Amino acid sequence: MLGRQKVQIDRELLLTKIKRLQRRISMWCKTNGHKNLGNANEYRADDGEIIWKQSDWEYVDDTYNQIVNNENYKPYTVTLKKMNKLWKKYNVY
Repeated sequence: MLGRQKVQIDRELLLTKIKRLQRRISMWCKTNGHKNLGNANEYRADDGEIIWKQSDWEYVDDTYNQIVNNENYKPYTVTLKKMNKLWKKYNVY
């Protein structure tokens, strides 16, 4: 079960960091345009057309809401690594 390990982390600290990531992505979009925002997940039809997508910002927001609304939810290591990659990707400095 590679990547499915649960991590012990302070919920308040994690929520604070996720909010900072949301603001960072929003600031990046103001500078670089919302059309340039990447997709965390997308599904394509057989002809290659995107039929469903979840932007990076939506992914971060969904994770935040999951942590807030479900006290038993603990993010997997893969989720935290993805958040770290997004933090580096949306560097505004």
